[in-house]
Amino acid sequence: MVRANEEVERRLERIAERRRMPPVPDLRFEYSYVRSVAPFVHIDSTGASGKGKEKETSESDVLPATYSAGEVVRVEWGKIIWITTRDQLISPLLQGALWGVASHFLRPLGVVLGAHFQAWWSRGASRSKDSPETEGNGVQWLRNWLGSILSPSAASLHVR
Repeated sequence: MVRANEEVERRLERIAERRRMPPVPDLRFEYSYVRSVAPFVHIDSTGASGKGKEKETSESDVLPATYSAGEVVRVEWGKIIWITTRDQLISPLLQGALWGVASHFLRPLGVVLGAHFQAWWSRGASRSKDSPETEGNGVQWLRNWLGSILSPSAASLHVR
């Protein structure tokens, strides 16, 4: 009995290994934002003597800040503000405007297509109490399609 349980456990482990899915990628905003901002943040190592502080930058939007002993962090704020504005304001605004304009055209199109599909599906169906109930085109098509899949054909019954 113990041996049978061990075999079942091994089989389940092999199945679990085969079914193991790759990890879901992390699509949070922060990682892509940090990657796009990284070229505009510079960390300069100055050493213990502080010789690196004599460097002067000509750009007015690059402000040095001391991060820790021996390191100076230069940030190009103008470019970071542009990236932040582009990613957080402009891009969502344009996407929302595009979906808003597209919805004016897609909604009526969906209504028309839905009406055509509903008319096709129910065409041929009788709903009156006097006549026997008949199926519409859509139900007939669906029944024939499923019948062709599920019923055995003569070719599949042929034994070699």
